[in-house]
Amino acid sequence: MSIRDELNQAQHKIARLEKQLAGVQAREYDLLNIISKLDSHIYRIIKESGEYYPRFSEGGIARKYNFQTHQLGGKSLRSLLGDVAYFQLKPHYDEAFNGDPTEYRGFLHDNRYYSVKLVPSKENDAGEVIEVVGITQDITEIHKSEEEVQKVSDVLNRIIEHNPYSIQILDNEGYHIRSNKAFMDLFKTEPDKGWSILKDAQIRGGGLQEQLSKVFNGKVIQTPPIWYNAHLVDNRYPDNPRCIGSVMFPVFLSDCNLEYIVLMHEDITHRINAEESLMKNSERMRHMLSSNPAVIYTSEANSPFQWTFISENVTSLTGFQPSDFLQNDSFWTDHLHPDDQEKAIPLLEKCIEKGHCVTEYRFRCKNGNYIWMLDETRLIYDKEGQPVEMIGYWVDITNRKKADQDLLLAKEKAEESDRLKSAFLANMSHEIRTPMNGILGFADLLKDPHLTGEEKEEYVGIIRKSGHRLMGIINDLINISKIESGQMELKPEPVNINQQMTYLYKFFLVEAKGKNLQFEKYCPMDDSEVFVTTDKEKLYAILTNMIKNSIKFTHQGGIKFGYQKKGQFFEFFVCDTGIGISKENQQAVLERFIQVDSGYSSGYEGAGLGLSISKAYIDMLGGKIRIESELSKGSTFFFTIPAR
Repeated sequence: MSIRDELNQAQHKIARLEKQLAGVQAREYDLLNIISKLDSHIYRIIKESGEYYPRFSEGGIARKYNFQTHQLGGKSLRSLLGDVAYFQLKPHYDEAFNGDPTEYRGFLHDNRYYSVKLVPSKENDAGEVIEVVGITQDITEIHKSEEEVQKVSDVLNRIIEHNPYSIQILDNEGYHIRSNKAFMDLFKTEPDKGWSILKDAQIRGGGLQEQLSKVFNGKVIQTPPIWYNAHLVDNRYPDNPRCIGSVMFPVFLSDCNLEYIVLMHEDITHRINAEESLMKNSERMRHMLSSNPAVIYTSEANSPFQWTFISENVTSLTGFQPSDFLQNDSFWTDHLHPDDQEKAIPLLEKCIEKGHCVTEYRFRCKNGNYIWMLDETRLIYDKEGQPVEMIGYWVDITNRKKADQDLLLAKEKAEESDRLKSAFLANMSHEIRTPMNGILGFADLLKDPHLTGEEKEEYVGIIRKSGHRLMGIINDLINISKIESGQMELKPEPVNINQQMTYLYKFFLVEAKGKNLQFEKYCPMDDSEVFVTTDKEKLYAILTNMIKNSIKFTHQGGIKFGYQKKGQFFEFFVCDTGIGISKENQQAVLERFIQVDSGYSSGYEGAGLGLSISKAYIDMLGGKIRIESELSKGSTFFFTIPAR
């Protein structure tokens, strides 16, 4: 190759190099232009004689503090930064020139917070770092944001750590990642690393799986209480079962993906025990109220006195449900007896003034019957002395009222009986003295020697009649005494009723005709059909007493007596057209001594024992007696005896 050719090649090579250099210079200019527009500070540092010197320095921070390349003028880094900032950064420069990248974060100028990153960029042949590239950024706003975030994080951490409720945080797969002090105080230990609530749900199944599915759907779930005993986990802890209630809720990321599951636990042992105790007390109270004969109630302290509570035993007392009273203001008022409303309601209103009231009234039950209530009500006051509620109780006093009424009737009956007996004794003295006087008086007259035979016969007849009368009275007294003392005996024997009727007819026919009365008997059956087994004497005494009374109290018309068969009984009757008996006295004439004070029979002799003895005999024979009568129109006495 000639020298010319070599020269040409050299010129071409120089041109190519010049072109490449121009390209590099253009790129360096573009890069410098870009760097100069950045807010950051980009620079190169070299180390000479133990001092650090910047050789390149561009960017927004360099412009702000006059650190641009053309302003360096061979100044050291210490002279540019000042002693305070320099000695803050020097350890990091030393570290970078020792070959380790480093970063400093802190305040350097004007209370601004900077990030200074240093990276070794050039080494000599001995492997020593001779140049470091640095990037400084103003991160004051980022630092403030980080501080705020840190404050919030610190607050949250303190809230979690010092929260009185046990807090447990699980990841999105259900594994335990964090808990607070209250959790450790409650459970004494954290779950095993292999424990996950999702796996636990698969083991337990049912309710826990259903609850977790709700949590994954964003719901807050309160789990059922569970009993936990740390002693079963580690026997170092005392055997002390605790009941734990938990609330479980999810924490989602902004993209709606589940990040955490949070559980808050609470020791509810005391509450559960209190609830159980309250339930037992409530059940005990309910049992006491339901088994108590008294119905307890409460109501508002102002009109219309709305019911607020009534014990369940009101149903057994009245037939109504408690809700019947609680849902209707006028229910109680509507069921008061009309005659008691004017008394009961004003008393209730006066309770507001007096603070206490007791009343008795009749209340209509569900079956329509009335019962007597004792109602005692008291007013309850608050601390300021204002009435807040009325409380009271009901007691069924129907039996007491009936007993009071029976006692009153018994008292009246006893007084009446005492009065009748007094009248009876007075009458007996008359009834006994009258025939006795007749006997004694005419017996003395018989001593007269001048009496004719007819007179003597008349006096003897009077004595005999008086004797029979006295004997009848004595017999009645003996019979009523035996009846009263229970010593009267039955003597059953076969009796032909037709024969009894015939004998009585013949016995009383003369007496009836003596008063010009019609007298007849009614015997519709044959002798073979009228045999009964009964006490003949008592049947005779009953019919005798009734016929004698009819003859005594009948002055015109007639008397008819007889019987008829009715089923398993013979029914006897004695019918007359005498003075009759008023309806109010028809039952009374069957009582002891009633003739004495009846009024309707005044002026007639007799002790008033005949019908009462007859009624006692009829009861003993297994029959019943009844009367049909009307004043001035006559009477009919009916009685029955078994047809056996």
